[in-house]
Amino acid sequence: MQRLFRVSSLINNVTYEMRTYDKVAFHWFVADREDIGLIYEDKIINYSKLSEKNRKNAERYIRELFSEKDAKLLKSELDRKSSIITTIEEVKLPIPDHIQPYGILKAEKGKGFSDLSSLKSYELPFKVKGFFNIIDAYESLKGDDNPTVITRLPENFRKGNK
Repeated sequence: MQRLFRVSSLINNVTYEMRTYDKVAFHWFVADREDIGLIYEDKIINYSKLSEKNRKNAERYIRELFSEKDAKLLKSELDRKSSIITTIEEVKLPIPDHIQPYGILKAEKGKGFSDLSSLKSYELPFKVKGFFNIIDAYESLKGDDNPTVITRLPENFRKGNK
């Protein structure tokens, strides 16, 4: 059975709605891949019993996954061009019969897509997009350039230092 993989990255300094976030998870997927001749029956639980809509969603989810070669190629490209943390994880097959592909999700408040393949520096032979959810990230804390000035010490500050 062919092995399939997910690729994801944790990215810092992501600007979203004029705020900066750290540890934003991007779940990368192959975008707009046509049927690649996979046999879906052995990769999707209850495949023959699924409705047409659920069957198409499960097939699309499978097409969004990476081969081992493509996953390593993407990770190498991301590692070479940035300091983000990228991981590759093998997908346990067969997949559940109710799974939704990233490509059908909608961009909404706090959630969206990044089209990696639209960048000028992109050189991979397949299109990749990433889905992110800002809600799971941390807002970056930035200091300012002003010095901290202590104008008054508390009354009990010196009493404990005798």
